[in-house]
Amino acid sequence: MIQIEKMGKPAIPIVSGRFEEDAIASSRALGMPDLQFVIVPRIYRNLPIDECVSQTEAAIDDIIDVLTVDQQHGRRERDEVAEVQRFEGEDRWDAILKMNEQWLMRDWGDSFVLHPPTTQAVDELIAGSNLDADELICDMPPGFGLATVEKIAINAAMAGAKPEHMPVIIASVKALSQMGSHGGTSLLMSTSPQAPLLVVNGPIAKELGINARSALGPGRDNQVNITIGRAFSLCLRNIGYWYPGQMDMDTIGTTRKFVHCIAENEDMSPWEPFHVNQGFRASESTVSVFITNGELDVQDQGNTNAEALLKTLAYGSIFGTRGLGMHGGGQRLILMPPDVAGPVGDQGFTKDDARTFIHHHAKNSLGKMIQYTPIKGEARIAAAWRWLENLTEQEILDIEVSVLDSPEDWNIVVVGADRAKTAVMPTTDNIATVGIDQYRT
Repeated sequence: MIQIEKMGKPAIPIVSGRFEEDAIASSRALGMPDLQFVIVPRIYRNLPIDECVSQTEAAIDDIIDVLTVDQQHGRRERDEVAEVQRFEGEDRWDAILKMNEQWLMRDWGDSFVLHPPTTQAVDELIAGSNLDADELICDMPPGFGLATVEKIAINAAMAGAKPEHMPVIIASVKALSQMGSHGGTSLLMSTSPQAPLLVVNGPIAKELGINARSALGPGRDNQVNITIGRAFSLCLRNIGYWYPGQMDMDTIGTTRKFVHCIAENEDMSPWEPFHVNQGFRASESTVSVFITNGELDVQDQGNTNAEALLKTLAYGSIFGTRGLGMHGGGQRLILMPPDVAGPVGDQGFTKDDARTFIHHHAKNSLGKMIQYTPIKGEARIAAAWRWLENLTEQEILDIEVSVLDSPEDWNIVVVGADRAKTAVMPTTDNIATVGIDQYRT
């Protein structure tokens, strides 16, 4: 649309009704605050052709009006909020409840009780890093708000974070901004249930008590995991404007958007930790951000042989769809427990050996994996796959291919307690790892 405008031709987007708020928020975030658009009732992607035509024809008059009349179509400015807000009640708790009620209506929270970000609490959190309050860390996707240390501290205070957590939270915010595609903007704004996952490596994990065993669950053992993940997710909402129905257009949603933070179980891993694979020293502390898109429990009920354990994992990882676009078929994050990693490593498999073995055994019917997208005339299919257009559906079903493009698309992080039960998550190839030590006092 922008390119058409540059050619001197007026252009407007056609927006389905559910995406009106997204269009307003995105136009602000992407530097087009005066963007005008026309609204139609339904999304075009899965709409029968006759309905696509009829709802477009019904919008023709609106399209002409917006293209030919200088008007503000659906414009809405962001609410102005006082720099400091005060809440009073019968007692402190009543005042906190009033704060929560108002802030939840603004969508600033996650529906759990927020801690008040008092001046004292925010100042203490800022002092947990070696940075000044007004230092800019990055512009945070998807809405590209300016993530200063103070703003990060305000959201961390709302999550109940402690000063020693701040370097991890700051590094996580920075890592998200360094992911490809402008910090994974399109992924975060997708209608799919994609969400970040934070993985901490290095000495700081033990220092802070980040759990590396049953790390994705609730409870006392995961208090630090949950707090850091929550602080990051509040930054994502209130600095990155990742609000549901505005810049997060997920169709159904996922509990993974209560962002998880975990540590790798480096003590029980037979291999080098993940951050070493990313180019860091084992003695450095880092946080890695993955964009996940699901979760599957792959159980092994008694194998002790390395190849058998890896076959179970490979066969269990045959799920989901396969991309045929220019950017490959995605990746998988394997959260491998010590009861799988230990025997595999002890029996001579390096991490790369394990990834290669899994890749060569994780195969499935191409036709079943690509049923979700039509082949004929689909513009998003790469030229290398166009030969499929000449095959019958059964011929495509009979072709067996690897679930992913290469062994490098399988990322192994050793996490978990006892038992050979592995968590496998589809992810994008957008992975960013940032050092934490640079932000520590």
